[in-house]
Amino acid sequence: MAFLSWGSSLKREKCPVERVRGNESNGVGKIGPSSSRGYNDRVIVEAANPGPLRISRNLPSAVPGTSVEEVSGAVRIPDEVRSTPQNGWVIGLDFGTTFSGFAYAKVSDPEHIYVHHDWPCMSGGNEYCKTLTGLFYTKTATGELQCTSWGHPARSDYMANRGDSSTRGFYLSKFKLLLKKDLDVSSLASAIPPSLTVSKIITQYLKHIGEYALSVLRNHDGEVRFSQDSVQWCVTVPSIWDDAAKQQMKVCMMDTGLVSCDSGIESVKVVLEPEAASFHCHQLMPKQYPKVCLDRCDNILVADIGGGTVDIVVQKLKGIGRDYKVEELTESSGGLCGGTIVDDYFLRFVSKRIGCPEEFLRLDAQNCRSRFLKDWEEIKRGFGHEMRPTTNTEISLHRNLAEKWEDYERRRGYPPRKSYSEIKLTQQDMMSIFDPVVDEIIKLIAAQLEKVTNIKAIFVVGGFAGSQYLMRQIRARFSRPETHILSPPHPGSAIVKGAVALALNPGVVVARILKRTYGTSLTKRLEPGVDPRHLLKVAIDGSQWCRKRFDIFAKKGTRMEINNCVKKEYAPYKSGQSHIKFDLHSSGDEEPRYTDDPGVVSEGEFTVDLPKNPTHDNVPVYEFSLYFGRSSIELREEAKFPHIHEAERRVYRSWLEKMKKKQIQGESTYTLELTVSDYT
Repeated sequence: MAFLSWGSSLKREKCPVERVRGNESNGVGKIGPSSSRGYNDRVIVEAANPGPLRISRNLPSAVPGTSVEEVSGAVRIPDEVRSTPQNGWVIGLDFGTTFSGFAYAKVSDPEHIYVHHDWPCMSGGNEYCKTLTGLFYTKTATGELQCTSWGHPARSDYMANRGDSSTRGFYLSKFKLLLKKDLDVSSLASAIPPSLTVSKIITQYLKHIGEYALSVLRNHDGEVRFSQDSVQWCVTVPSIWDDAAKQQMKVCMMDTGLVSCDSGIESVKVVLEPEAASFHCHQLMPKQYPKVCLDRCDNILVADIGGGTVDIVVQKLKGIGRDYKVEELTESSGGLCGGTIVDDYFLRFVSKRIGCPEEFLRLDAQNCRSRFLKDWEEIKRGFGHEMRPTTNTEISLHRNLAEKWEDYERRRGYPPRKSYSEIKLTQQDMMSIFDPVVDEIIKLIAAQLEKVTNIKAIFVVGGFAGSQYLMRQIRARFSRPETHILSPPHPGSAIVKGAVALALNPGVVVARILKRTYGTSLTKRLEPGVDPRHLLKVAIDGSQWCRKRFDIFAKKGTRMEINNCVKKEYAPYKSGQSHIKFDLHSSGDEEPRYTDDPGVVSEGEFTVDLPKNPTHDNVPVYEFSLYFGRSSIELREEAKFPHIHEAERRVYRSWLEKMKKKQIQGESTYTLELTVSDYT
């Protein structure tokens, strides 16, 4: 068992740094110049190999660690501003469950944000701001799978490939949902061939759409003037996603090979989808909604209703106009009730109507299924424009399916129908398909409105927000004289345009509410009658300790400003130690006691390689800063020396370059910024 002493310091702006040091007389560490704690309050953090780490330079043999002063608090540092070259570009990628798109803007011309509409193989002749989130794979001569097309062409290629099941290939879609581990999407996971992984699939899709976006920019700016290294990428994610899923999106983008090696991971920014949509709606208001006036301290609700998920946040305006700023008022919420869930209800309806679902839904009928859903998409998009009881809609069936339906009913002695080539959908049928999903969306909005009163505006965005039926139901349920319900003219592009706008205007979101409690695994003195015996650890001196205690960094429900952080400091336990490791856990409870409690999940393990220290009398302290209030968790580290010589600077400069390269290669999933400095 290895141990790590974990120091937590409360620091305010312009205050001196507090460090944990050893007390030579008794070996008990203390924080600051005067505060100390008794033997019974010593705590030890469990760490992974290669060896123990500690803050105290003098560790007594009888104590397996040092005591620290446990202080909860946050540190204010300079604002979160990412430097983007003035001649560079910002590209926003809205990677959606069903559809994906991109927008872009020049940093020197932030007033003009361009949304791409001219996609290859766009069906129906209607321009739309997104293409399909789909990939088509075929087998090579050696039996390996290779991605041969993406977007609309992927589905077209799949439907055009009429070979047998062994040569037809695979069409994959909705794979974004597989990033969120707690969603019940087992059927999607089972459709992925064994040779592929979720990360590889997402990386391939991001690479294809990213390369396409870069080609558009080259045509816009001219091949000679354009530089890929000057691009800031913004990838949108739902705010309800867990931290691991958000970080994985960043890693997938890094793995595409499209990110500048000079800027590294800072060239990829994670943008929360409802926040992007909110900012876009604000920018539209003067022209689109001139009669709607929002003032400082007004509350707004943003409902991002996409193809897969619904994502809802409530914000308070902290500034308006050019000083526009917002903060979260409640924990964001949502669920799996987007437009694709309506598709699922439609398929259930069809299965009941035609009576042979096993024939229709089995895997070797996927080609037929894709054609059928393509036709349904047009019907779904138009539902709600005309709401008359006598309105009927017909959807044609593929010949193979029509024959199976006729054969199914003939074998069971049913009277013959006039036609088996189409299904009629009445107004009541359509409502029965839509209402289960629409009702769930309304419940989610209502639950947020119960937490916060005086909502001045409700912004409804996302691809499914284009449904007239959905918008009619939302307005019928929530319309009030004091509440404006607004949906932009093109709700599907609100997120991607807002993502670019947020990158060009950093600092718009000033604070968020934590949805989970974060901490690390700690070993503390055993509390008899409270701590279970199976977590008992007995030290050399016979003292009893409890393993796997949850040491809280930041608590669920806390308002966390984006530039506030929790700081921790470490020093190597022994000379020649090669790296530092520590783990990060989260829980949906406010005060979890153990890291193996139900609902506690591992958010990852941080590893920082250490350089060889050229001198033994100049041991550095490594200060870690964790930012929990940003769109994704960020970790920064600084190596601090009592004094530092030029030879050491060269060694550590080489070390920093190595660590940055390691991040670019995708070995570090969390943002890690490394610096070297002196301290006195």
